[in-house]
Amino acid sequence: MSHKKYRQETNCLNCGAEVKGKFCPECGQENLEVRENIFHLVGHFISDYFHYDSKFFRSVVPLFTKPGFLTKEYWEGRRTSYIHPLRLFFFITIIFVVASGYFYSHFDKEVKSAFKGDSVLAKVDDAYLAKLNDSTKVFMGKGHDSLTVKEIKRAKATQKRQLGKLSRGTDDVFKSLKYVTFFLLPVYALLFKLLYIRRKSFYVDHLVYMMHVQSFIYTVLSVIFLIPLLFPLSLDAIRQISMLTIFVYLLISLRYLYHQPWWKTILKSLIATFTLFVITVISIIGIAGIDAIFFQ
Repeated sequence: MSHKKYRQETNCLNCGAEVKGKFCPECGQENLEVRENIFHLVGHFISDYFHYDSKFFRSVVPLFTKPGFLTKEYWEGRRTSYIHPLRLFFFITIIFVVASGYFYSHFDKEVKSAFKGDSVLAKVDDAYLAKLNDSTKVFMGKGHDSLTVKEIKRAKATQKRQLGKLSRGTDDVFKSLKYVTFFLLPVYALLFKLLYIRRKSFYVDHLVYMMHVQSFIYTVLSVIFLIPLLFPLSLDAIRQISMLTIFVYLLISLRYLYHQPWWKTILKSLIATFTLFVITVISIIGIAGIDAIFFQ
């Protein structure tokens, strides 16, 4: 690698403070010459790339092979050798957003099928209603009031409009998924804070743990979402594989971090896996609903 060329002047070009060594004591900027030749420029790029690259692999490998290891290293202050958990989370989230966009373009109809309207209204055939007078009353079934054809048509039109808005809201959620994931991160961390409330640990510790967990989950989901490129995979199969993978990862990592008996760790892992899934689904539906009501 080429040697760095330092300035003779002792004023920091970034903040103006006096620099006595190679780095500014105030802002941390290195006191390098502003204009470098091509060899210095290329040398810095290669040095920075391989420095980041080595950190990346030292972080990603244990993320998959040693669940909980990176979190414990961070908790105990051994951080220099690894990528900061937030930086790792940002990087993997970008990959996840691209993969989830592909996934949604193929499974959007199945995802939206979860939005079901009134089953009683759905049973009333439109062709049958068209043959009747608007003032005619139709029996809606046991336990339901009879409605006029006009009232049924109005209710069906309103329901169709609402489901349409919700569908478009879901499209917007997946387009803005990177923001949704950041919103859910502190919510997920709060779940583990409650599960281990007797440990008296700081909330930020659980936040760091969730950054590593979500980085793993998003990587696995990115791979699963791309599986349909090779062979067909149903939405139910994707959900089952995802939940099983998350449960196993949580089980191993929580056992490694907290050393509780297996039965406690299994119970908390089951609760966490189910709750994470419910929170995610409710959040997506809720944000889609808010988007539909206020922004469409």
